[in-house]
Amino acid sequence: MKYVKEYGLLLAKFLGFLLGGSFLISVLYYFLISSKVVQILSMIYLVLLFFIFGFRAGKKAEAKGFLAGIKVGTLFLVCLFLFHLIVNRFHFAWITLLFYLVLLLASVLGATLGINTKKE
Repeated sequence: MKYVKEYGLLLAKFLGFLLGGSFLISVLYYFLISSKVVQILSMIYLVLLFFIFGFRAGKKAEAKGFLAGIKVGTLFLVCLFLFHLIVNRFHFAWITLLFYLVLLLASVLGATLGINTKKE
């Protein structure tokens, strides 16, 4: 039950930051910036979001930070994947799989750095 509460709260925070960042990037698209720049900004934002949440998971991990990064990254990727399938009417491109792999690696890298910077 402890893990369900912990990961549920983490998922809620992730979705909150995801929605907030998506709103800000959408505002930039409608008022200031071209669509290519907005796509790049949204990709960078997602990579940073995965890295930061992976870093925080690594800080909380007892040992093997990369496993904490894989757990957190996989949890977030499942949510993004389901959302992507629903929004795009079950159309899937292979470049999306590559981008999801980059997001997972960002989470693992963040968790690895997080556990290495943890105070003993």
